Amino acid sequence: MEGDKYMKIKDVILDLQKNQTWVNWNHTRDHILAGDENQEVTGIGVCWVATKQMIKAAHKAGLNFVITHENPFYDCSTNPQTAVWEAILEKQALIKKYNIVLYRCHDGWDMFPEYGVADQWAKRLGYAFEPRLLNSYNQYAQIPEQSVAEIAQHAAAVLSQDGENGAYVFGDPTKRVRRLAIGTGAATNIFSMLDYRPDAVIVSDDGITNWYAAQFAIDHDLPLIVVNHAGCEICGMKAMEAYLKQQLPPNIKVMYIAEGFDIHYYTSEA
Repeated sequence: MEGDKYMKIKDVILDLQKNQTWVNWNHTRDHILAGDENQEVTGIGVCWVATKQMIKAAHKAGLNFVITHENPFYDCSTNPQTAVWEAILEKQALIKKYNIVLYRCHDGWDMFPEYGVADQWAKRLGYAFEPRLLNSYNQYAQIPEQSVAEIAQHAAAVLSQDGENGAYVFGDPTKRVRRLAIGTGAATNIFSMLDYRPDAVIVSDDGITNWYAAQFAIDHDLPLIVVNHAGCEICGMKAMEAYLKQQLPPNIKVMYIAEGFDIHYYTSEA
């Protein structure tokens, strides 16, 4: 592939997929959501989710292939609210107007070694995590003893480079931690992390619910350090830019484009 000067979009997708051996291709979220895969690639924009501002920026940059990690059509098309259905049609019209092909790369990129979401999030945090099983979303580390609050402050500082300036905690922020477990985005299932016997876990807001996971964690003295779903996954999409640049001919432009998912936290003075 490196020697091909001109490529079709479907060739880029096939090259990505051949390295994603953990994906069940008969049951996956990873599909073309809009456009013609037979178009020649003029440039690739990668993102966490293809917002309207991202799509417009991709067009302005001369890119005709967008790889999105999350569903840009609000994930409720099976039972849409009228406003959501109208928003889906509006975004689809924009994609068609700009002649962009939109591909969702989710299952393949969550677990992709080194460059993918799980490993990049662990790398961002900087703890000495044990090697992750290829088909697992979770990782575990023994860390120098510190409080839950200190870990949360560290996570917030790490997230600041990807558009998030905070984290929040369920449970005792003074609890001392040596064993820390993390998941990946919405796959931060605390019950799948219990085998690690963690003192605390880092989860995403889309990976827990107050009435289920948080209640269990509080009852069992397992502090949850909660970050935003986008904040802990954008780093993996930024790394996709570097990965594709290594794999594709140098004449094909590849760039990460910001989606607008900046998350700001505000606290009371008390």
